[in-house]
Amino acid sequence: MITVGFLATVVLVSVSGVLGPGPLFLASTLRATKIGALSGLQCAVGHTIVEAPLVFGLALGLSTFLSPTSVKLIGILGGSVLLIFAMIQFLQASHRVDIDPRRLPDIWHRRPGIVLGVIFTALNPFFILWWLTVGSALISQAIVLGALGGLGLMYASHIWMDYAWLGGTAAVAGHGRLHLGRWFRILLIVFGAAMAYFGVTFILSAIG
Repeated sequence: MITVGFLATVVLVSVSGVLGPGPLFLASTLRATKIGALSGLQCAVGHTIVEAPLVFGLALGLSTFLSPTSVKLIGILGGSVLLIFAMIQFLQASHRVDIDPRRLPDIWHRRPGIVLGVIFTALNPFFILWWLTVGSALISQAIVLGALGGLGLMYASHIWMDYAWLGGTAAVAGHGRLHLGRWFRILLIVFGAAMAYFGVTFILSAIG
């Protein structure tokens, strides 16, 4: 049965795939100087178009050979990747990030947001890696706990963060310069620590 604790874990672990400057975030931010928060929402829709079939496709594949051994292996792999992502978060936190979309080429403004969301999601190797490792660990746990309904709740707990993050940052960027300074670095450190914790937890649970 799906628990509140598991859904909370999904939210915190999902930060490793959502938070941080990446190609999709950059594309959304660039367009936001023209249309504001709508840019982020459009890019999030494009992201979902690619992500949802991948997630449910992985679930169908995992469900055919899901066994205690495979769940343990997925947990170890997912936990290991989470630890790597935690280190990346800590490294990002050590750098100041300032983005001024007004200084970047106008060509981005003429591309449909949904199309950019699809392109920068499908061509992002880190996105694919995340779902093949960390995401697969969440998918397998969701299936074990709640079958198809559990999978739906797991994905809902994940996807809202893409809309909130891309829409929120696009709204800020729409008013001019987007500054990701001290508070953003603190946020990276906090969630990096959470990712490290869950990485260790995934590994220990799998071994145990």
